[in-house]
Amino acid sequence: MPSPGFQRSFTAETPLGDIIQADLNFHDKLLKLTLEISRERGKTYTASIKNGSILKEKDITSGRNLPLYNKIYPYKDLISCIPDTDFLEAVSGAYDIYKPNFPEQFEYGRVDSISTKYDHIFGIKRETYLQKFFREWKENRIRIKKAKGPLWQRIKRRSLGELHDLILGTSLSTAIYYHYFDYVILGLMLGTMGVVTGGMDWWLRKRDPLLTKVLLFLIAGSYFFYNGYTRY
Repeated sequence: MPSPGFQRSFTAETPLGDIIQADLNFHDKLLKLTLEISRERGKTYTASIKNGSILKEKDITSGRNLPLYNKIYPYKDLISCIPDTDFLEAVSGAYDIYKPNFPEQFEYGRVDSISTKYDHIFGIKRETYLQKFFREWKENRIRIKKAKGPLWQRIKRRSLGELHDLILGTSLSTAIYYHYFDYVILGLMLGTMGVVTGGMDWWLRKRDPLLTKVLLFLIAGSYFFYNGYTRY
């Protein structure tokens, strides 16, 4: 909750229990920093800053005015991470607090470009490597599924091609059998057609082979090859 006369407020608590509050009046570029230090039994200090100039420094607990550089300086990195451009313009180097320098070609989302030093203070929870991997894997599956369309549309698109392969493979194998009258050759031909039709799906049609079709050819080929080899 911003103090009276201020429009924005940021609050952070360090692991040691120190509380930092920054109130901003972005119209006047006026900033009020309030620091409560737990190891000093909760003593509170406040500083008013405008366009980088320190207007007032005060010990709220005692009511005395005193320099606060040594009190606020240890928290300068934390304060500089407040995500507000107007705030950083108002502080403008006071207490050596400057806008963080990022690489010129900063890419949002790169692990090596984002500091996670103060995540636990601001309550930021970033996903782990495994969470990112499974999220991207799930998103990729959903994207592929949407691109392929509903199941009945995929069946409709593939049915003619698969029927063509079955008729072609069966016809060629039958023609070879009636030429040689040999179950061994028929079995080899059926197995070969299973591999060929699966390869056609993979290389020519740019899609995953239908495993059922390939297995039908291979099982039938194995059956005729076994019978021809053992009985004749």
